[in-house]
Amino acid sequence: MDDGAGVRSVLTGLRVLERLAEPGVVGVSELARDLDLPKSSVQRMLRTLQEGGWAFEVRDQTTRWTLTPKMFQLGQRHHAGNDLRAIALPVMQQLWEETRETVHLAVVKGDSVFVLESLESPQGVRAHIALGMSIPLLVSANGRALISTWPDDQIHELVSRGLTAYNAHTITDANALLAVIDQARKTGYAVTDQQWREGVHAVAAPIVVAGVGVAGIGISTPVHRISAELEEKYGRLVVGAARAIAHGLGEG
Repeated sequence: MDDGAGVRSVLTGLRVLERLAEPGVVGVSELARDLDLPKSSVQRMLRTLQEGGWAFEVRDQTTRWTLTPKMFQLGQRHHAGNDLRAIALPVMQQLWEETRETVHLAVVKGDSVFVLESLESPQGVRAHIALGMSIPLLVSANGRALISTWPDDQIHELVSRGLTAYNAHTITDANALLAVIDQARKTGYAVTDQQWREGVHAVAAPIVVAGVGVAGIGISTPVHRISAELEEKYGRLVVGAARAIAHGLGEG
C-alpha cells in the first residue's frame, strides 16, 4: 500500500469510528450512505476495526455495529492523566472523613480496573487497596459499577468469556452475575462481598460523563464492619461523590 492509500485508509477508519460513536447501533448500508462510501469499503473497515477490538458486531434480524469499550477506555486514560485525579481527590477526602474507610478511584484497563488513587482507612483493621493495584473487572465493585453503564451486548460478550473463581464467594454463574450488574443499574452503585479477596466488602458508583462511565469511586471495608444499613448508606455516598466528580469534569 502506498502512502496516499494508507492515509486514506486511516481517515476512512476514523470517519467510521466517529459515526459509530453516535448513540445506538448502525448497519453497513446506513454507514455507507452517511459516509458516502462503497458498502464493500465500509464492510472491510468494520472487519478491520473488529479485529483490532474497536468495533462490535450486534447480530439480530440484521447485522449492526457499535463501538466496544476500548474507545471509552482511551477517554478514561486521558482523564486519568489529566484532571480526573485532581478533581476527585477533594471529594474522596470528604468521603474518607465521613466513613473512616478506604476510598478508591479506578478506571478500566483491559479486563481489569486500575487504581488511580486510594485513601486508606485510618483504622487498625482495614481494607488495603494500593495505588496502582489491578483488580479483575468482574469481581471489583468499581469494575461492576462501570460495566453497568455499558450496552447489554457488550456486557453479555464480556461475561460469555468465562468467570474465574477467586475464592468460594466469587459468583461464577453468568445469570447470577448479570442480575447483580442489573441491580447496580437500578440502585446506581455496585456491591462486591468477598468476591475477590476474602474478608473485604466494597461498594462503588460510576462517574458518568456524556453518557460514558469514565471511572469508578468506591469504599472498601472489612466484612465485620459492614451491615445492610451501612451498605445502603455507603451506596448513597458513592453515588453522590460520583456525581460531584462528574460535575467537576463538565457533566451537567
